[in-house]
Amino acid sequence: MWLCSDAKRQHVDLVKDRRLFDQRITQLNDECKKLMMSKFGRVVELEELETITVNQALEEVKGRLSTVESERAADLRLWNVRKPSYAENLG
Repeated sequence: MWLCSDAKRQHVDLVKDRRLFDQRITQLNDECKKLMMSKFGRVVELEELETITVNQALEEVKGRLSTVESERAADLRLWNVRKPSYAENLG
């Protein structure tokens, strides 16, 4: 019989814990919405925010790649101008 009372007590404790966690989740969601409103002026879906962040990082990398490619192209042009032709070295 004591097993049943222990199980019932555990069930009551779990229900109480769940109620407390649900309240905490509600509080955190409200706080999150307030922070989003202050930062973005609207409630933003987190998936949308992650997509924007990823795209910004990708655009930064693309910009750096473009800069490096331009620098290397300029270096190659200078190298082609400076190097003597093979025909001049043979003669």
